[in-house]
Amino acid sequence: MVPDYLPTPGTALEGRVALITGAASGIGEAVARIYAANGAKVAMIDIDTPRLDEVAADITERGGDILAITATVVDEEQVRAFFAETVARWGRIDLVVNSAGRDSLAPPITQVTLEEWYKTIEPNLTGVFLCCREAFLVMEQQSWGGRIINMGSSSTKVASGPGHSPYRASKHGMLGLSKNILIEGMEKNIGVTVLNPSHVRTPMTEIIDKGLYDGDLPAYTDGWLDEKEIAEGLSATCIDVSNVAEAALYIATRTPDVTIPTFSLYPTHKVLRYGMEV
Repeated sequence: MVPDYLPTPGTALEGRVALITGAASGIGEAVARIYAANGAKVAMIDIDTPRLDEVAADITERGGDILAITATVVDEEQVRAFFAETVARWGRIDLVVNSAGRDSLAPPITQVTLEEWYKTIEPNLTGVFLCCREAFLVMEQQSWGGRIINMGSSSTKVASGPGHSPYRASKHGMLGLSKNILIEGMEKNIGVTVLNPSHVRTPMTEIIDKGLYDGDLPAYTDGWLDEKEIAEGLSATCIDVSNVAEAALYIATRTPDVTIPTFSLYPTHKVLRYGMEV
């Protein structure tokens, strides 16, 4: 049950229950694998049934205790249902990682359709709200509380080029939501962290080198890529997803008296653009 990037399994999350959205690929998959490798029972939520079943089966074969649920985070009843199913299975939820989301390398604002806006805002912001609300309803009944990790990006704090306004609005909004519920969770032992990885090698970023995003939509990248990314390709210059998984493991293992509001990481060559602003 040891992912390629984790040399030795551990017991840091023994007895814990984690619910991870967007768990069939990319960052969500990596977090599910590292949590399971460290003893957590993991509910994996995703809309991609074939990929979800494949990943869940592989983790199970490695010794993981997995509950795979096909569902979308933008449907209120489905969110309620997969939280309830997780509690029914294991009696608790200690960790919630909101990794489900959509990239939007949309063009400048005058060309953004209302459809594109909603397709991004719904999973990236509304879905996070729905999952955080359910997480609070479960965790506030637990004396030990719990911890929520909302997957952000450099776009939670900066606009690093023209275009992409739906995505940046969704991530800025998610940061604002997280700031507020961090305060609400203070007396309930519920920690909230926005994990801000930027330029991570995943299936979502790999297609950008083809000039696309979200499958087959044209990606607007004017003024967004730096010289290294233009010369070598975005995917080749991204950080490995294992870095994000290990950061999520670190955050998950902190005791309730420790608060980590934000945690950021990105390729070193982006320092001149991002500095310490993300």
